[in-house]
Amino acid sequence: MTKFLTPLFLFFTVLFFGQNQLKVFSKADKRPISNAAVYCEDELLGKTDLNGILSFKTKCKKVEILASNFQDITADVKKSMEVMMQPLSEKMGNIDKVIIQDKSDPKALRILDEVNKRAKENSPKSLDSYNFKSYAKFSIDVDKDSVEIYKNFLAVRKDSLSKVGKKDLKQTKKDEKDSLTAEDFIQASSEGQMFLWEKASEYKYSKSFGEKTNIIDNRMSGFKNPIYEALAINISNLDRVPRQLRPENRKLYNFYLSDTLQLDGRKTYVIKFKEITDKKKQNPRKFNGKIYVDSETYALKKFESASKKKNEGEIVSVWKPIGGKWFLDHEDIKVKMGNQSFETSKKDSLKPGETTKYNEKEFGNYLYVKNRFFDFELNKEQKASDFKGYSLEVKNSDGSLLNQYRTDSLTAREQATYTKIDSFVQKYDFEKKLNTLTQLVRGNLRYKIIDFDITRLFNYDEYQGVRLGAGIKLNEKFSKTFSPDGYFGYGFKDHRWKYGLGLDVKLSQKRTSVFRVEYIDDVFAAGRFSNNMWDMMTKISDLRLDLHNSTFYKNQKWGASFLYDISNSLSMKIALNKEKQQALFDYQYKNLGNAFDNTSATLSLKFSPNDKNIMTPTGKYTYEKGYPQIFMNYEQGFRTLGGDLDYHRIDALIIHQFRSKLGYTNIKLFGGLSSGTAPIWKNFEIAGQRDLNSNQWSSAISTPTNLGFATMPAGTFFADRFAAFKVSQYLPFRFKTLGKRYSNIELEYQAAIGNLKNQEDHRFIFRVLDHYYQEAGVMWNSFLGSRYSVGFSYRLGYYQTSTFKDNFGIKFRLNLLN
Repeated sequence: MTKFLTPLFLFFTVLFFGQNQLKVFSKADKRPISNAAVYCEDELLGKTDLNGILSFKTKCKKVEILASNFQDITADVKKSMEVMMQPLSEKMGNIDKVIIQDKSDPKALRILDEVNKRAKENSPKSLDSYNFKSYAKFSIDVDKDSVEIYKNFLAVRKDSLSKVGKKDLKQTKKDEKDSLTAEDFIQASSEGQMFLWEKASEYKYSKSFGEKTNIIDNRMSGFKNPIYEALAINISNLDRVPRQLRPENRKLYNFYLSDTLQLDGRKTYVIKFKEITDKKKQNPRKFNGKIYVDSETYALKKFESASKKKNEGEIVSVWKPIGGKWFLDHEDIKVKMGNQSFETSKKDSLKPGETTKYNEKEFGNYLYVKNRFFDFELNKEQKASDFKGYSLEVKNSDGSLLNQYRTDSLTAREQATYTKIDSFVQKYDFEKKLNTLTQLVRGNLRYKIIDFDITRLFNYDEYQGVRLGAGIKLNEKFSKTFSPDGYFGYGFKDHRWKYGLGLDVKLSQKRTSVFRVEYIDDVFAAGRFSNNMWDMMTKISDLRLDLHNSTFYKNQKWGASFLYDISNSLSMKIALNKEKQQALFDYQYKNLGNAFDNTSATLSLKFSPNDKNIMTPTGKYTYEKGYPQIFMNYEQGFRTLGGDLDYHRIDALIIHQFRSKLGYTNIKLFGGLSSGTAPIWKNFEIAGQRDLNSNQWSSAISTPTNLGFATMPAGTFFADRFAAFKVSQYLPFRFKTLGKRYSNIELEYQAAIGNLKNQEDHRFIFRVLDHYYQEAGVMWNSFLGSRYSVGFSYRLGYYQTSTFKDNFGIKFRLNLLN
């Protein structure tokens, strides 16, 4: 019994004596204050009882105490605390009641609505033209207030490690290598920062010619060659509305009009905001930031934001009026990026047989961003030649011109960063490793001169079953001009190998100009809508389009093509193909059988006037996708060079996305027209995604795609002419449930109608889409705060059946990128 009670007694002793006790009294009459809330940062520790007493545990060194009709007070944390609170006057008490409400101030919301309403009017882009320059400095280092402590700690640590013999350390070769790498980096960062990158840029805008950004010069510690994908990164509120001000995030924050003051000689509204997490536990006085709004123009003048946790991050952006428009003037950003942890022995010497015990010493790592904007020129005549090429171009990248644009000199620590980190990166060849990461953005996994196409690794459809394979391409490190590629795949249901070989010949290093020859022996879904010129992410959305489709044909193709960017916005591709095609399902075309030789030419166009691109050694990279996006393909078959078919086929797709008070709206308009004088795969299958031949619940499951219909039977509806549209409406709010991610709701509606002449020419089981097909659905993106999105669609109108489950489609998606 004693053995049981002893640890129990110790537990309650530690629990009791490990707590802090607080007594709260009124300074006026010395009476205890009940229901006083005690906060550590934004976390409620508890409320005082009727005797004004609260026992609590916290790691905070200070707590904030709030009580109705009393002035707030901050107190140092001690084992025993007595706090006197000053009563508020009646006037101040009324103000206090207004500020700590759990909902936004209507006046603040009206001001923010006016800010959004006048955003275009206040934007520099309402001018005919402008240009300005900027200097940006990105660095990673310990907290600036801790630099000397960090340097002294590393010096003592280095001295201690030098006294430890190697024989005392038992490590594998890999662990030893990793340890040496880590130590080299630590020593490099003791004298300099962990990372430093400077960039001088020029921004040009013209209503007639568009936008252009020139990188005047840049230098990145450790890297001789510019990281082009990084150059396009915009860690700034330049041309960007802070997320707290966006209408769809209005329900995530509370806003309070707190003051009206003179700032730079102009009357300014000050609006405080706080993120809504747990209203019952949140500190009502703890705000996340301030929004400064010019009272005359309702332009955003200054934005301040801090993280919920102390010293985790902050941002300050300041705008100024020039020529009646508001330009970003300067920014300072600080974001915590993890910690460095070191084990330190609790004792300098140990008794025989005593094991070493360690404490942990931590230093926070921070990303610092400094943006400065200057040399503004408005409505200056612009030359069309200044806007030629892509949206972003690199003029120089050796750092030799940076001194002309620095707004202050580099510190000794910053100067040392270039020499120390340059040596470290070169020694361990980190530049190659970073290039591997940047290729993942393009859907490739890079190893030396080889890029592996990760989209070729796995797929599944009803005809091939599970398909495993691989795709490789020799990159620019093999040759700047010639780039061979190939792929293979094997279907475990049809038991056939598929493969393709190709060669790209780059004709220019300044823009996309590529001649290509290829041979392909593969299978494809019949009647598929063209995806020529689609970007990688759009194509990935359709990888599971044929999950329940078995209507495939075989294609052996010799092809030659020329891809060329006419401008930043307009791309063109011309292709000539010689093909042998054969149906892999029960099909006859007229009385000609199911196998044909085909000779054809295809012209493909893509127009994306608001895309922002940069040319890299790998090729064009779109760093900011804009809308609208317009795609068009025209294919013509010839009875020449052994071709059996004379036909034409044209299709078009328009994608537009915009924001309104209703939230984000995405619209897709698409359609096609064929001559109807070719096999069914040269017409159009309206992409169904439901399994027609199964009554199991899994037959209704599919993944969201670009143009597919979740409730439509796969491989069933065909047309030689059709028109369709799809509308996705993202509701103007986000919300939080169980997980860490914010969720949002997406409503969908899509419809199609078409026809097919000469139906008797196609002998197989199919249906003609000669009536209006409709379906509506809903998606819960980031379901329960997870990486998964879940939704359903329901068939409406003419094609609706009397059986509920036949009209129902379930959609499921894994979001790996957010």
